[in-house]
Amino acid sequence: MIGTLTTIQKTMLLKGFWQERVIQGRCRGYRMIDADAKVWLGEDGIVRIQYPQNFNLTLQVMQAVNQQHRRIAADKRPVLVYAESVASAEYEAQQFASTEQAIELTTCLAIIVKSFFTRAMGELFMKFHKPPYPTRIFNDEQAALAWLETFLPDEAGVSGTRQ
Repeated sequence: MIGTLTTIQKTMLLKGFWQERVIQGRCRGYRMIDADAKVWLGEDGIVRIQYPQNFNLTLQVMQAVNQQHRRIAADKRPVLVYAESVASAEYEAQQFASTEQAIELTTCLAIIVKSFFTRAMGELFMKFHKPPYPTRIFNDEQAALAWLETFLPDEAGVSGTRQ
């Protein structure tokens, strides 16, 4: 059916589909970003980023995620990335994680993986791109959250680690 539509109709259809997805995402507390990457701020003060199944992480996605991070939390915060099924990550996307744009928002980064392949990608990222903030890879969310919580400001509002 799409093959019989005019260029204008196709554009309207695509734009309408995108807007519907964004509206649905906001109702659940996050915005959809490029191929369904989700970014939200948890009640615990930790920014969460989740990528869908077989996701290809590009520089454009990283930049869009960074912009959304800025909208929901403009200050430095711990970040939890659900990367269980990232299929690939462009070199430029990995480099972006160590740029000033990313550094000024990130106190520490926990990456959740479920496979040997995604763990290997994460370890290569840490080895070759050396993010200037503490970064660890985890197999489960509870361990990752426990580690990230040590980087939250204490009750007195003083930022830094509680380690």
